[in-house]
Amino acid sequence: MLKFNKQFRMLLPLSLSAGLLSTGLAVPLPSAAAAEGGADAGAPQGQWLTGEFHAHTFESDDAQSSLESVLDHGLTTNGLDFLFLADHLRYSKRDDTGADIPGGPTPLSKGLLDYQVPKTKELQAAGKYAGKTIFSGFEWDIPSHEHGSVGILTGAPGSDAALKAANRFEYLFTNRDASWFDPADVAQWEAGDDRAYATHADSLTAIDWLKRNYPDTSYMIVNHPSRGVGKYKISDFRDFNSAAPDIAFGFEGMLGNQMEPDRGGYNTAYDPADPTANDNYKNRSYGGVDYMVAKVGGVWDALLGEGRRFWNFANSDYHFKTIGTNSSGYWPGEYAKNYVWTDGRSAQDILDGMRSGQSFSVFGDLIDALDFRIADGDANAGMGGNLQATEGDKLTLTIKFKSPGTNHYESPIDSGQSAGVKPAVDHVDLIAGDVTGPAEKGTAAYDKDTNDSTRVVATFTSEDWTTDANGYNVITYELPRASKDQYFRLRGTNLGANVPGETQDGNPLIDPKTTTEDPTTRFNEINDRNYKDLWFYSNPIFVDSAAYSDEQAVADTLGTLTLGDAGAVTADLTLPAEGKHGASIAWEETADSANAVAIENGAAKVTRPGAGQSDASVTLKATVSRGTASETKTFAVTVKALPTTSTPGSPPPATPDEPETPAASVTVDVDPAKGAEGSLKDVVAFKVPAGAVASGGKVGARVLAAAEQPPLGSLQALGPIVELTSTAGATFGKPVELTFNYAKDSALQPAVYYYNDTLKKWIFLGGKADGATITVAAKHAAAFGVFGYAPQTFADLGASWAKPYADRLIGLGVVSGYEDGTFRPERPVTRAEWVKLLADALGLPAAAGTTGFADDARIPAWAKAQVKAAADAGYVTGFAASGGSVFQASQRITRAEIAVMAARVLQAGGIAPGGADKTFADAAGIPAWAAEAIGQAASAGIVDGYPDGAFRPDGTLTRAEAAKIVYALLDALNI
Repeated sequence: MLKFNKQFRMLLPLSLSAGLLSTGLAVPLPSAAAAEGGADAGAPQGQWLTGEFHAHTFESDDAQSSLESVLDHGLTTNGLDFLFLADHLRYSKRDDTGADIPGGPTPLSKGLLDYQVPKTKELQAAGKYAGKTIFSGFEWDIPSHEHGSVGILTGAPGSDAALKAANRFEYLFTNRDASWFDPADVAQWEAGDDRAYATHADSLTAIDWLKRNYPDTSYMIVNHPSRGVGKYKISDFRDFNSAAPDIAFGFEGMLGNQMEPDRGGYNTAYDPADPTANDNYKNRSYGGVDYMVAKVGGVWDALLGEGRRFWNFANSDYHFKTIGTNSSGYWPGEYAKNYVWTDGRSAQDILDGMRSGQSFSVFGDLIDALDFRIADGDANAGMGGNLQATEGDKLTLTIKFKSPGTNHYESPIDSGQSAGVKPAVDHVDLIAGDVTGPAEKGTAAYDKDTNDSTRVVATFTSEDWTTDANGYNVITYELPRASKDQYFRLRGTNLGANVPGETQDGNPLIDPKTTTEDPTTRFNEINDRNYKDLWFYSNPIFVDSAAYSDEQAVADTLGTLTLGDAGAVTADLTLPAEGKHGASIAWEETADSANAVAIENGAAKVTRPGAGQSDASVTLKATVSRGTASETKTFAVTVKALPTTSTPGSPPPATPDEPETPAASVTVDVDPAKGAEGSLKDVVAFKVPAGAVASGGKVGARVLAAAEQPPLGSLQALGPIVELTSTAGATFGKPVELTFNYAKDSALQPAVYYYNDTLKKWIFLGGKADGATITVAAKHAAAFGVFGYAPQTFADLGASWAKPYADRLIGLGVVSGYEDGTFRPERPVTRAEWVKLLADALGLPAAAGTTGFADDARIPAWAKAQVKAAADAGYVTGFAASGGSVFQASQRITRAEIAVMAARVLQAGGIAPGGADKTFADAAGIPAWAAEAIGQAASAGIVDGYPDGAFRPDGTLTRAEAAKIVYALLDALNI
């Protein structure tokens, strides 16, 4: 991803696509002809999808529902977007309808191949479950442990090859009899792998097999981890995750089987009068949640405290709801849901989304939308993400959530009669813990199942949130300044902090068994129990705090501290009180004989001397401190006296004769065919090449007096400010070479800037330094100055062909590198990243408000102002879709889209279009909507083809290519 200044110090897994929710949880917008990109109109876009990964059908011996009924209830009745099935990886004796399989039981993997997958495809072909994603995984008896949901997608989920992979896994890692498998397959499999199905080491062998064969297209999620005593130690989870962090990346912390009398099926005996008499209380459920997750500072927090990307999920573990006197679990999607952010809707997209941790899980539809993120200035990260902060930085937490108008709570159970209760959140807990790094296997830390640093750092109730126009509850909270590596997660509930039998000090209490003898009454009591005790849990955000010394924070603050133009002050001055990375600034007067300034409430209150009096000279001293470090900086301030007034007819006040010293200047005649040269001794020399001007005239240079200079702001001049003048036109057809003398600064490097009158700011040009001079090429007359700056250097940029282009953009302050000291020139660029770079490079004023795109809520906050500015300027128009134009912020930008935007920028800059007849080897593949713009942009030198003559309109853009294109665009616009 491109990083524009500090806001892109954020490193997120997979994608940076999830923006603040403000218009609801949207399904993908339909594809349509795109206003600026038909080529990618059908590309996947980010969205929240709901679903689960653990539901059973007749293929499991203990389940009592057909495949079609499970899919109907989960996908249609309860509205899930995806359903990953997980029948037991044991024998299968029934087909998808519940009829006995002719010839007797078969391995589950063969039952999937013969019945479940073909039936799914048949139902979908008949038009059922349109837009839904269905995948057949399986539930594995993990050797020496409990269950885990496993999926092997391969490149084509549901294909014969994928199902054969499941068949091979079942043979290798269960104790099924070899006679149940094809002898030819067995011979081939045994030639490559040994069977392993008895010990913990065997479980790791199986996970490693998935990693070796299906590293990106398989998963293993631990189910109901604490259901049985002694099934797991925390070291087992560490082993699983270490063996394959992209495959064993989470567990079912929010349990299925919620209709059982012992909630979640967690029926380990305990003494209600003395629950902690032994450790059995750890094998009970708490608010329907596994103790490993429900316990603040417990197993999950211990894993997160190592920095492990190990996530919490919910599921139904559906077998049946109620039969006779028995009850098990809710239908998929009826009570438990996972919300997962994905880039598309395929099984692989969903797996990638689950793996990213950008998800949250809910009971009873307590909420149906959540955006949870932490910001360091403009940089921010959401669930599953990693925010790179610097010690001392301010951190701001933002939570947005929403509850639906109703849920599936029925009373009586299965009556179809809504209980009429609107789910409502009572409070949200913010839970935080320290991240101290991986525990080493074989040490006591590897077996430690608590994180002693984890605590509830804040609890928010309705008094702490506001509700916006779209019904979202919004919480903003200032976290302590960044000081160490931490993670932050959320949990919320409809219960108060101290509800007898349910919560104590906000924490869930152990769930007792429902023991009513009459089954109908018992079922209703269980259902009521569950819907009165609702929870949601988010996955965490990690914050990495880079060490930053007190001395560095003070030095950074001093280096950027300015009061602006202090040479002619006529109004109060705002005095900043906060510096960089937690430094503070205290102000005082040290010289002010006229008492022209009084410091009050963070401002220098100015009292101007009277008319006819002298201007007042004031010295303000800033003391910058953090920790034990403290330094000062003084500012010379001139407070201008009030102007002299005169009565009509009176002569003007006499002024002493002070002859003006003319500014040093030089002017030369320039011949269009020959060019010209000129110089000011020890200041500047210039060379105008032949062809630079269209007609004869004069080109000159002059040193600007202080009163004529544009404001320098915080820039530190290393020489005089010089204006390049021309009567032969303000812009040159060929660059003029300028060589400036400058005074060296041991702490800074020189760079040439010019002042842009339109943007009212100094623009970085760079230049090549040689001794006490620096040379640069310029294409327009303007004011120029040599200023000191501290350039960024990157280990992987020095040898890149893009370095000259990136260096200018780095100097302009619109693109930077990553915290590890790399630039990553070959990293692809998204639409949001490109438009932000474009808008910042062009100096478009940030625009407030919504963008007008239908997916405005998905445009990241760090780019929204620039996207709106570019849209308002007509540079970006988005993609047509039902409901309005969409921007698709997280989608990778294509070369065709770049060319269209570049052509619009050129036209807005008054550069005549041309080159529409420019041809490329793949011209036939260039879409009509982009063909003319590609020709124009190519003619202007903004874009180009590849060595084989092709343009590749659908190709994506790298950071290196983006730097070159923006550089060329600025050059074409004479910026």
